[in-house]
Amino acid sequence: MKQLAAIRMIWSESSLFFYLLITLLIIGIFPLFLWDKVSFLIWLKQWHHPIADYVAPYLTWFGDGVAYLSILPVFALFGASCRKMIIMGGSFVCMSIVVQLLKRVFFSHMLRPIALLPLDASIHLVDGVSLSRDLSFPSGHSATIFVLISVIQLFSKNKIYSVVLLGLALAVAYSRIYLLQHFYTDVYIGAWIGTISALVAYIVGMHWDRGEWLDRSIYCLLYTHGKSLPIKK
Repeated sequence: MKQLAAIRMIWSESSLFFYLLITLLIIGIFPLFLWDKVSFLIWLKQWHHPIADYVAPYLTWFGDGVAYLSILPVFALFGASCRKMIIMGGSFVCMSIVVQLLKRVFFSHMLRPIALLPLDASIHLVDGVSLSRDLSFPSGHSATIFVLISVIQLFSKNKIYSVVLLGLALAVAYSRIYLLQHFYTDVYIGAWIGTISALVAYIVGMHWDRGEWLDRSIYCLLYTHGKSLPIKK
């Protein structure tokens, strides 16, 4: 019952974000039934542009695990509480475990687009991008960016952020397809994994009561030896 009440509260605090996200994920399921993944990729890759060629390799970096981990010190510098840092770290760990288990244990046989495209397929390639051939499913970059935007939204509860964050996540996820690193199926499932990982970590973290230090600034542990600093909960 406590978990259900927590879910209701999370939904009410960020209702616009979750309405948009759920709508996108529901609409996004249709291509999985209407096309096979190779045909859909070929169809998507008909569109390309020099500007997109330039932007996509930089945009996709936002879904890299290194990018996510590099953001953690930024949150710490702005006085994030220990609880928030644990939730951010826990979300990433949870997502990474699921993604790596699926990618390397259960679906290690799944090949990436470059290995499955027909020889006669005329596909636009972005110069300078090294293409992997295996460990395709699911997309770790997509899972990572959806973890990041979900955690930021859960903390901020800002309606304007909802649109901006979802736009960023969709752009990063699509960049994986544009760069021919993943199929649509890979990024779609990655988005679900990232979103659910963030929600689970947030619900557990917000209801984890193991001392007052959790709601103190991270500086309490690193610099001030237990003295709390004013923070925003």
